[in-house]
Amino acid sequence: MSVKIFFGKQTAEGVVTYSTPEGISTQLEKSVLSYANNMLDLGATDFSGGETYNSTKSETFNSLQAEGDQFLIGIETKFDTPIEWNSKTLEAILPSLGYAKVGADTFYKMTSDEPAWYTVVVSDTLNNKTTVYKDCKVNSLSINAAKGALVNGSLSWIGKTAEFEAGIVTESASTNRGDSLVAIDSVIKIGGSPVTTDVESVAIEINNNLEAKGSIDSLYTKKIRRSAPQATSVKLEFNSYDQARFEATKAKAIANTNENLELTLKDGAKTIVIAIPKLFIATSDRGDYKGAGTHSLSMTASVNNADNTPAKFTF
Repeated sequence: MSVKIFFGKQTAEGVVTYSTPEGISTQLEKSVLSYANNMLDLGATDFSGGETYNSTKSETFNSLQAEGDQFLIGIETKFDTPIEWNSKTLEAILPSLGYAKVGADTFYKMTSDEPAWYTVVVSDTLNNKTTVYKDCKVNSLSINAAKGALVNGSLSWIGKTAEFEAGIVTESASTNRGDSLVAIDSVIKIGGSPVTTDVESVAIEINNNLEAKGSIDSLYTKKIRRSAPQATSVKLEFNSYDQARFEATKAKAIANTNENLELTLKDGAKTIVIAIPKLFIATSDRGDYKGAGTHSLSMTASVNNADNTPAKFTF
C-alpha cells in the first residue's frame, strides 16, 4: 500500500481555510484535491488508529442468557503518526503546542494561545482514496535523537471528523518537507557544558493533556479541551555509568536544584536549537549491575524561568 500523510494548520476551529508553512492562506473547496496545494508532507513512517465506534448495550431481560441490542452512541477520532522530523515540519507543528514568537523574540515559546487546529490528510494511492481528518489537535509530541539514527518521534492526534474522498494528493500538489534530521550532528549541553560524548540518546516529550468532549445530541466530538496543564519531560540515556555523576544527580534532586538542557540539531546549513531552561530531576536509574553499568535520567520542565516557557525552539 502506498500511503502519504499531509497536514495544514487551520486558521480557526471549523473554518475551511488553513495557513500553509509559508503563511499563505488558501481557501478549501469541496474536494480534498483542490486544497492539497501547499499542504506539507508530514514525514510519517506509519499511521495507526482513526475512528472508534463506542456503543452501549441494552440490559433488558431476553429469552436467552445472551447479550441483547447495542446502540452506537459516539464516534471518537484519534490516531497516531510516527514520523521522521525535519526543521520545516517541526516549525509548522509548534502552534499545536501553543508555541509562537512573541514581540522581538527570535525563538518560539509557549503562549496563552490555545493549541492550533489542523487538517490531516491520508492519501492512499492503492485504493485511489483520501481520508480527511478535520478539526484536529495534537495531544502529544515526542522528539528522539539517538546514536546513528534519524531524529524520529511521534504525534498523537485528536480530531472531530473523518471524511472519505475520491482521488489522491499528488507530489506536485504538496509542499516538499525536505530531508530528515540525522542525530549524528547533534550537540547536547547540560548546565551549559557539552555532554554529547557521554549521551547515547535524548528524548523530549510534550503532552497537551487534551480530551475529547461530546454532546448529548451528536455522535461526534464537539469540543477538545485540556484536562490538565501541558507537561514537558526529558529523558537522557548515558552511554556509561559514572559514579560521580550519579551521586551529583542525587544531591541535586535532594537540594531541589534545577537543571537546564540544550539540544542542537542540524538540517543541512540550518541549525535547530531546543532549549529547556528549567528542569527538575524525576528519576535517576542505575542499571546493568552485572556489566559496567548504565545510567538513565528523567527530568520534568517548569515554566517558572526568565523566558516564561517550558521550552524554547530557535530555527
